[in-house]
Amino acid sequence: MPHRQNDLAAATSEAAKPPSQDEHLGDIAQKSLDFFEEAAGAAQEALGEERRPGMNVLAVVNTLTAEKAVRNLEGMNEARRRELRVLSTEPAIARIVAEDEHGKRKTYFISRATPHTKPRDGSAAASYRAPIGRLAALPVGGDLDVRTPAGVVNMAVVERALLRPAHRDGEWDSVNSALQGETYGPLTITSFREFLRLRGVTAEEADLLEAALAEDRAAGIVAEGLRRNAITKMELRDQAVLDQYQDEIFRLPLDTRLVILGPPGTGKTTTLIKRLGLKLDHEYLTDEEKDLVATTAAGSAGHARSWIMFTPTDLLRQYVKEAFARENIAASDEHISTWDDFRRDTARHRFGILRSGAGGGIFVMKDDAPSLQETTLALQREWFADFDGWQSEYFWNDLRTNAQALNGHKDSGIARLGAQLLETLPGTLSGTNATAFPALAAVADEVQTLIARLRTSTDATIRTAIGQELRKDKTFLNQLADFVATLADTDEGEDEDGEGEEDRRPIRVGKDAAVDALMRAIRGKARAKAMGRALNRETRNGRIIEWLGDRGLSDSDLLPIGESIQVQSAARRFVNPLQRYYSGLPGRYRRYRRARQGEGRWYSTGDFPASDVHPLEVDLMLLALLKAGRSMLEDRRIARAFAQGEYRPLAPIRELYRTQVVVDEATDFSPIQLACMAQLSDPAASAFVACGDFNQRITSWGSRSDADLKWVYPDFEIRAITVTYRHSRQLNELARSIAHLSAPETPEAQLPPRTDNEGFKPVLATGIGDHAAIGAWLSARIEEIERLSKELPPIAVLVSNEDEVIPLADYLNGVLRGKNIRAVPCSRGQLAGQDNDVRVFDVQHIKGLEFEAVFFVGLDRLAERYPDLFEKYLYVGATRAAMFLGMTTSAPSLPDQMRAIEDHFGPKWP
Repeated sequence: MPHRQNDLAAATSEAAKPPSQDEHLGDIAQKSLDFFEEAAGAAQEALGEERRPGMNVLAVVNTLTAEKAVRNLEGMNEARRRELRVLSTEPAIARIVAEDEHGKRKTYFISRATPHTKPRDGSAAASYRAPIGRLAALPVGGDLDVRTPAGVVNMAVVERALLRPAHRDGEWDSVNSALQGETYGPLTITSFREFLRLRGVTAEEADLLEAALAEDRAAGIVAEGLRRNAITKMELRDQAVLDQYQDEIFRLPLDTRLVILGPPGTGKTTTLIKRLGLKLDHEYLTDEEKDLVATTAAGSAGHARSWIMFTPTDLLRQYVKEAFARENIAASDEHISTWDDFRRDTARHRFGILRSGAGGGIFVMKDDAPSLQETTLALQREWFADFDGWQSEYFWNDLRTNAQALNGHKDSGIARLGAQLLETLPGTLSGTNATAFPALAAVADEVQTLIARLRTSTDATIRTAIGQELRKDKTFLNQLADFVATLADTDEGEDEDGEGEEDRRPIRVGKDAAVDALMRAIRGKARAKAMGRALNRETRNGRIIEWLGDRGLSDSDLLPIGESIQVQSAARRFVNPLQRYYSGLPGRYRRYRRARQGEGRWYSTGDFPASDVHPLEVDLMLLALLKAGRSMLEDRRIARAFAQGEYRPLAPIRELYRTQVVVDEATDFSPIQLACMAQLSDPAASAFVACGDFNQRITSWGSRSDADLKWVYPDFEIRAITVTYRHSRQLNELARSIAHLSAPETPEAQLPPRTDNEGFKPVLATGIGDHAAIGAWLSARIEEIERLSKELPPIAVLVSNEDEVIPLADYLNGVLRGKNIRAVPCSRGQLAGQDNDVRVFDVQHIKGLEFEAVFFVGLDRLAERYPDLFEKYLYVGATRAAMFLGMTTSAPSLPDQMRAIEDHFGPKWP
């Protein structure tokens, strides 16, 4: 920073004796506490004055308008109340002194929430989300161009204090505050209140001994350098002010497409959440961002609710909720979701991919479905390209084939319609071809008229035949209904009756349903007769025809019906081709899978039910649907018609749009899953921000490279952050060595400068496999941790298998009972227990969490269970620990992969 000093200050500085460092620190502490008192008091007073707006306030307007206005006011008032509550408990998070080009200095108090009043002492107050809030993230010497009414002014940071307000015994304090100026620091002051109290003790007020002791105690409250904050609760670490690199990401424009990559403890998730909070706050959006928001599906009114965050595990979803509350973001389960939950709900209830009790859907999703080859997981981008090209080409070729069939019909009217349809079809029979759908829609009425005329005739003939059977046997319908009721789980076949997927109805019971099923079966048989093939006896239609026997229509009667149904089937493709594109995609996938399985590509050659699909297959179908829908909605002609109520098949896709989509632990998601999430981002904004670490990928299908990420968005900006705030020096060195086991090119994680990061070597015990030995070793180490930490911090015990969680927790609970410590199982990744409990987890659920102490039990069993991902799991588990890490094996030595890092460990803690 260039030296700045005006002439007047230079002239007077020689005459005035500068304050000592202690005096200056005391001045900072006192002014900060005074501001806390003033700002918190004003917020509390405002909270007390607020009242719920009533209808009498809006009596001049009609009731309906008033009710809506009251709801809007209540929404705004609740948001403001949340801000006031934040200010009343945390009045400020930083105190910054900045100097302009002319040497004029200004003090700013920065808070999480929007300040309620101006400080009386002439300083300024601002929200961290405001542009001026970036000053808090800059180091001393850093500068920022600030827009003022007089123009842009460059401000340089000359003093920086990061504050941690605490209200104790009726007084305000700031604990473990970090201070730095041009001539001092960085320093850590453990308590502003205690520092001021001890500085006030003089020889005149007490005896010389007390004064000397007070001076010594005051010196102990001020420590050179920065102190690492111990983890005392199982929650996302609170970082009120980001560092300058995180802050730069935090303030990027709303329509940014970004991936943040970095090792554990670098604040990736915190940055993600704080950025989301900023971009949800309409007050702090730029004019350009406000204009952009107005064009989204949610609009300005719905902007604060138009976002979604994806996490890989339910435990992580619960874990981050507290961080959202700190940032004053209302986060419901609708806003924070696992991909597993979102996939199942969307595929089952919105797109009819998965079967449901209400009917519809053709697949059953099973996590252990053996349908995919191992190599497919590493080639997902190619797999999707192959399927999407195949299914779209199949769709358009099917339309052309059926248009040709109509064009060749002996009836001149039908032939003329077929020729018209052929002319309407696009020249390229692949891809989405969004522009072709409006042209086809123009012919739909004529097609529908033809189908209705033919269907009326064929249905009348079939119903007459059924009526004749009923006259012969009054119990015919009862027998039919009883038989149809036994076929509830029978596959109906793939479009065997020619009615198309969009015309299928849910399976029901009773006589109406029985007659409906019989008519469909007869139509299916008639169509098969016209095509010169037999009806599949294993399908629902085939079973009904077999039950019917020689009753009903003769073959000679069925032939003309079948020919008419063939025409109907061909024409039906053009009634609502857009609907057919979406509803028919699962059926096209089943055909695609059968074809590729026969070729030995992508799919295993083993025998598995045609209805069973792996979750990754559902992702494949979802991406094809979402991508096609986005392409169509981006077509101006379709978008205009959609706004006027047409093209309703696109509604389920547009309803999923969110102005902001954020993803935590992105590398655990497959490229196809990430692409699905990206398709949810409103095209008007395309705001998509994710964070992750390739070294922490613990799924076999997760994204493996920058190329996987760039496939989602070719213009993805990938930013790396490398300063880790979690680990001690010893554990950071171990983490670096573990990362190099599988990825030698991994950038080294850096510890923050001038921070006390000294800790303890990780400890290791080999050859302990039974609960008795493990329990005794863990008990001894936990006792050491409590002694060294002065209190029991959050502790996690990690095992390699879900089946080990409860047995180990139960045994450990018995061992620790004598120390009044409880061990709690967190089964299937569900959060349980209190912060001073020892929690036991399956390692697969631990992503994103952090603890002061972690024990990794049975590393050799983990290596056997996950041979391809062992180093990843080892890295994830080890990096959950901030200060204490212990590991055990049941074998007498470490797994081979770990031999190179054995020197990092000791036998116990001091």
